[in-house]
Amino acid sequence: MIAKCSVQSNDPHLFQTLNGLRHIAETRRFKAWLLDQFGVLHDGKKPYPGAISTLEMLATTGAKMVVISNSSRRASTTIDKLKSLGFDPSLFAGAITSGELTHQYLLRLIIASSVIKD
Repeated sequence: MIAKCSVQSNDPHLFQTLNGLRHIAETRRFKAWLLDQFGVLHDGKKPYPGAISTLEMLATTGAKMVVISNSSRRASTTIDKLKSLGFDPSLFAGAITSGELTHQYLLRLIIASSVIKD
């Protein structure tokens, strides 16, 4: 069986092409934001134009922002990288990375195995 997905609507506002996050941010519609870092906030060397000011504006609305990444780096390293690029770390509630999740999982395994051995 092949799943089908279709949307039939004459509503011109159902889908919208956006050039960046600013338009969505200005609506104040969302209270939580999961933001990928590479290719969204920066290119690895510098922030994208308007990225910092958009996040600062989002923060004034009380929005909670979390950086997500499939990076093998720990969350603290990710926040440090953003800081080095000019982002204020206090703008973010935290970071979730593949590296952080792996680290936490391995810690739980080590703790569980030491409890079993004792």
